Amino acid sequence: MRMSRMSWMLAWAMSIVACASVEAAAQKQEDATKKLALRPAGQVAGAAELQLLPKPQELTDADAFPLYARAVESLSKDLDWGKIKSWRQMPASQLPKDDVAPVLRQLDASMLLLEQAARCKRCDWPLSVEGDASFDLNACRNLVFLFALKARSQLAGGDHASCVRTLGTGLALARHLSAGPSAIHLLVGVAVSAVIYDEIERYMQQPGAPSLEAAIRTIPKPLFDEKHSDLFGMDEAGRTKVQLLLMRANRHVIALQYVETLRLYVTKAGKWPQTLDDLKAGLPNDPVTGKPFSYKRFSDTQVILEGPQAKDGNARDTIRYELTIGK
Repeated sequence: MRMSRMSWMLAWAMSIVACASVEAAAQKQEDATKKLALRPAGQVAGAAELQLLPKPQELTDADAFPLYARAVESLSKDLDWGKIKSWRQMPASQLPKDDVAPVLRQLDASMLLLEQAARCKRCDWPLSVEGDASFDLNACRNLVFLFALKARSQLAGGDHASCVRTLGTGLALARHLSAGPSAIHLLVGVAVSAVIYDEIERYMQQPGAPSLEAAIRTIPKPLFDEKHSDLFGMDEAGRTKVQLLLMRANRHVIALQYVETLRLYVTKAGKWPQTLDDLKAGLPNDPVTGKPFSYKRFSDTQVILEGPQAKDGNARDTIRYELTIGK
């Protein structure tokens, strides 16, 4: 019975992770390179105060779960998820504002609850049984697509502070899921984080977007527990698959810290550093190699940041960014 339940959970949650990012799913399996045209960080008043997750002193002792449940309940039942996901594939500047705005207004009541949940120290997720979940975790994936759309719209309007706050609310949901009681919570958390990370990469390419270097540095690393006790109810193959997904998510946020630190350097120096040592930033190591990510500078305007494929992984389990300086 235990193995049957775990197998069902794994199959269900893997399908959620596979759908986390339309852009990632469309990418060729053999080419994991992400090409980012980074824009110099904007010198905006208050930029140093931007944060993705609340500071410890800002957290309350409340339980986030009732807030998440109310937020899901308050969502309109008539939302067109297909259209929402298609909007996510558009550059921020091309969003049809007149169509997007009324959809996002339907999110206002939920966002107030979700922002409260983000400031809770804990989330007491109820345990679910096979085929009878007391809270549909798939709703969390739907919520994050709305987060992404709202953040994209705020970014297009130049409201960087609100965009970062929206992305942080989504990241807080991923953090709460990471502390959930089962592997399925972990995997839905990975799906949520994948969407947020994708939006952070878009943010870095937006003209005038203030630096998120300090905000990314304070994200817990690792964000997801790769040795979660519930994983050991799986067979070895299933456990390996889940641990690879968790490792990918944990590694991704570290790579984003490198990218944003490099963007901040370019903002000040006008060109890429010769080596990562020039950053003097105390960056964390790649968890796969235990060493810094590989950095190759091809010119004043182009570099490659990469990390090798993880053991037992595939091309998706590499890190490879081709970074250029956008105008």
